[in-house]
Amino acid sequence: MTTVYVKLTGLGSNWTKPCQHAVTDLNSQFKRNGIKVVLATSGSQGPTITVKTDHSIQGDAVHGRTTAESNDSGKMLRAEVRLPVKVTINTPGPGILEVIAGHEFVHALGHSVHNSQLMAQTMYKEMGDNAAGDKLKAGSVRMPPLTLSPDSISELKSIWN
Repeated sequence: MTTVYVKLTGLGSNWTKPCQHAVTDLNSQFKRNGIKVVLATSGSQGPTITVKTDHSIQGDAVHGRTTAESNDSGKMLRAEVRLPVKVTINTPGPGILEVIAGHEFVHALGHSVHNSQLMAQTMYKEMGDNAAGDKLKAGSVRMPPLTLSPDSISELKSIWN
């Protein structure tokens, strides 16, 4: 089992909790599906995903940017996830931010394609009764909680198991 450190220091306060929730939800998905990687927000040894905000990313879209360096077997050595400083979709709740962060974390772990569910190319915003109830929809799946497709599970297993 490989532990990947997710470095959240210096991240804006509106992103810290959604990123922590994304780590928790992804770890649950990984464990449930036998993917041998764990994300941790404490510690500093081993592969690291550094998370930052980036003023150049448009806040009206539902995306971030990820760059990663991997070894010959495809395992991530280090990655940088960049998120918009502010998401400007009405009043986005923490759920929408969690899905954006989770999507980028999975890219950092080596999942490069946009296939479905959490790793869909296009997600549609569904506003809840309040910001906390907001969801993103990919196909028939509403998130959070984060949901990995069978293809995503297979791809992550091929890298980390």
